[in-house]
Amino acid sequence: MTREERLAQNEALFREVNERVAEVSEGFGMEAVSTVCECANAGCTERFDLSRSEYEGVRSVNARFAVIPGHEKPDVETVIARREGYLIVEKIGVGAEIAEREDARNEPASRED
Repeated sequence: MTREERLAQNEALFREVNERVAEVSEGFGMEAVSTVCECANAGCTERFDLSRSEYEGVRSVNARFAVIPGHEKPDVETVIARREGYLIVEKIGVGAEIAEREDARNEPASRED
C-alpha cells in the first residue's frame, strides 16, 4: 500500500466514525455533530462541532473532509475552504478514488426479504 493510499484509508476511517456520530445526533434531534478530525493522522483524536448542515455540506462531495487547521497534507489534498475551527480539504489523485470507493453512502442499501 502506498503512502497516499494509507493516508486516504485513515481519512475514510474517521469519516465512518463521523457518519455514526451524525446518525446518533440526528436520532436525538441534536443540531451539532461532534466531529472527529478527518485528517490522515491515524493517532489524531481532536474534535470540533459542526452543525448538521455544515457536516452535510462537507459530505456532499465524497473526496472532501473536515480537518483541524494544520492537519492538512498539501501533497495529497487541496484546501477548499477555511471555516472557523476547521478546514475543508479535497483529496486529489488516488486519495480521491479511495474516498469514492470507501464512502459508506455509496453502498447499496441492504434488502430484507
